[in-house]
Amino acid sequence: MITRPLDLGASLSPPPRDLDFVAWVNVGVIVLFFSLLGSRFVLAPGPVIDVSGENTIDLPHSATMADGSNAAAVVVSYRRDNVILFEGGMYTLAELKKHLTGYAVDHPGAVMLVRADRQVTLQDFLALCDMAKAAGFASVQPATEPPLPTTESK
Repeated sequence: MITRPLDLGASLSPPPRDLDFVAWVNVGVIVLFFSLLGSRFVLAPGPVIDVSGENTIDLPHSATMADGSNAAAVVVSYRRDNVILFEGGMYTLAELKKHLTGYAVDHPGAVMLVRADRQVTLQDFLALCDMAKAAGFASVQPATEPPLPTTESK
């Protein structure tokens, strides 16, 4: 090598140590944060509709929606009439019944969060609530958003 005649190799710094362990720890921490922030540990906004058996709707008694939030066990996205996304599959309202029943048997006392689009009729949303009650879910929680701020023009 070029450093041997002048013995320059003795004054070189040693090669850096291997940082593979630190990189894997960093990846593990990132995966942990994504799994915690994208899971049922995050409170779902919206009022809870109790479908356990009483005929009354039990709404929270707080001034803010976040106080009445529960941890949702499963999320159902109801895009438009007869297009329902549940546990990675796309179903119609009739096909969804057996999947909901299977989920409720495996997870007793589960809370179902429903993200319904404005194209979904109230009748279809209530049919989904009745289906959740028959399947064995403890409650259904509709997802809501806070109202948009209004600007007053003079």
